[in-house]
Amino acid sequence: MFASLESAVASNDPNSVQQAVFGLGNLPLTQGQLDDEVAFGVLEMLKRPEMAGSPLAAHLLNFFEFEAPRISQRAKDRCSAFLREWGDSFSHLHGQQVVTELRHGPYLKHVQPKAPRKKPRHSPS
Repeated sequence: MFASLESAVASNDPNSVQQAVFGLGNLPLTQGQLDDEVAFGVLEMLKRPEMAGSPLAAHLLNFFEFEAPRISQRAKDRCSAFLREWGDSFSHLHGQQVVTELRHGPYLKHVQPKAPRKKPRHSPS
């Protein structure tokens, strides 16, 4: 699952990393969402010391923007916690920009589940 992403990161090629991140979005969905392990794996990659100053970090962080509608609230919460703890460690300008967007944008916000629609009652005739 992460082989192409690992390979892209190892090649230090931003375009390859971006394409691999897009590829993660093509993974099978479970109940309309990506498996939490996908998001958790991206976060683990971001924790690597070499990511702090790397332009690749921004492309990995973009995963959470691109896939926000298909990421569980649990994964969003973990990403928010990650950003609180690690977000300030990213020194590359693009990485800092994406951290700011994730922290303040709608991507990781709690979404209240919609109440099921009630069927209209028909009055007896």
